[in-house]
Amino acid sequence: MALRRLIFLLPVVLLVASSCNEEQSDIPEISNLTVTPSLVSEFTDSLVISFDYYDFNGDLGHQDPNVSSLSVKDSRLQSADLYHVIPLSPEGSNVPIQGRMSVRLNNLFILGNDTMEELQFEVMMQDQKGNWSNLLESDTISVYRP
Repeated sequence: MALRRLIFLLPVVLLVASSCNEEQSDIPEISNLTVTPSLVSEFTDSLVISFDYYDFNGDLGHQDPNVSSLSVKDSRLQSADLYHVIPLSPEGSNVPIQGRMSVRLNNLFILGNDTMEELQFEVMMQDQKGNWSNLLESDTISVYRP
């Protein structure tokens, strides 16, 4: 009877032990990207890009205002715009952090001669060690000329 119990419990114990040793990633993660509104008037409306973030060691953001750690790329352009993010946890704390971040973009405009253009945004975050998060792409946004 004891041998049967041991045979039954051994796989359960091994499963629990292996899940406890699972290593957490130093790579920041972002998810649930939203951009509102999805239709904006050129030079008039602003829009808000929001996303959830998670970082196991909590090193998102920088004290130095000259260091940019948020990348937002307009699909119509070749280069991303980079933004400074303040530290999201106390300096040197090494704790898991999560939350929701929002960025307001003002005065989008049409690049060509059309009365409407469509675009998407690509968003990534970089931690203090230089690790970039996964890349998220937004739904299509339309900019119109009134």
